Amino acid sequence: MTNTMKQVILILTVLCASFCASSQNIKQDAQGNYVAVKAPHDSAGTNAKPTGKTYTDTKGNTYPVMISKNGKLFVIRISKTGNKYNQYLKL
Repeated sequence: MTNTMKQVILILTVLCASFCASSQNIKQDAQGNYVAVKAPHDSAGTNAKPTGKTYTDTKGNTYPVMISKNGKLFVIRISKTGNKYNQYLKL
């Protein structure tokens, strides 16, 4: 085998390994079916607590107000593309 062929095989092996490393986490339910497990990455949402208050924006949409572990007030908004983000409120 030539050095070029060895390099191509090495590159393909590394690519295959990287695809396998980015696989989903799953668990098995009582019927034996597999269910995807969502990875926890919601930084402010995991330690946030609801205040019981609401926020109404200029368009009339109402959101529950949350308080972060640092004491900052925010609401959880969803963009047009479906991404969640925190909109912090100023008093």
